Amino acid sequence: MFTLDHDPVDGSHLIVASGELDLASTSEMSAIFAMAAAGPQEAVVLDLMGVEFIDSSALATILRAAQQLEGVGKRLHVVAPDGPVKRLLEITGTAQRFTLHGTREQAFASA
Repeated sequence: MFTLDHDPVDGSHLIVASGELDLASTSEMSAIFAMAAAGPQEAVVLDLMGVEFIDSSALATILRAAQQLEGVGKRLHVVAPDGPVKRLLEITGTAQRFTLHGTREQAFASA
């Protein structure tokens, strides 16, 4: 099970995910990222602090979103504290596609 919430915050589009991000979450994630790409905010902050698991389909969705956002001049900032989600992003090399932060405050400060 997963939840995705999103709102404009401090000039950025904040997306907060929790639970398990897998194939079941990809269509909703894609729609939210598309809205963020089309919105007026200059940056998108994806908060993964409440995420317990990410499978390859959700990871691919995040990578596509980073590319889509770059295409419209925006940057994806991902919040992932030390733990399995951050290790996955680092081990797979995907953390190079966006800016990785340990806290939401750090992400907003550099967005």
